[in-house]
Amino acid sequence: MKVNYAFKGTADIKEIKESLKAFGGRCAKIVDGTLEYQVKDENEKAAYEAMKEKGYIE
Repeated sequence: MKVNYAFKGTADIKEIKESLKAFGGRCAKIVDGTLEYQVKDENEKAAYEAMKEKGYIE
């Protein structure tokens, strides 16, 4: 599942990709102020919460 969230901060994309691996995430990139990544459907909510907790998304 491909998701997009408003990106905040100045995190390194490599760090974000590493964080997403635990959720089956891949193809993370920042496009026009939006963090875009693919994640397994069943892990979407957990990945969202993790990204928000780390301060990558709003």
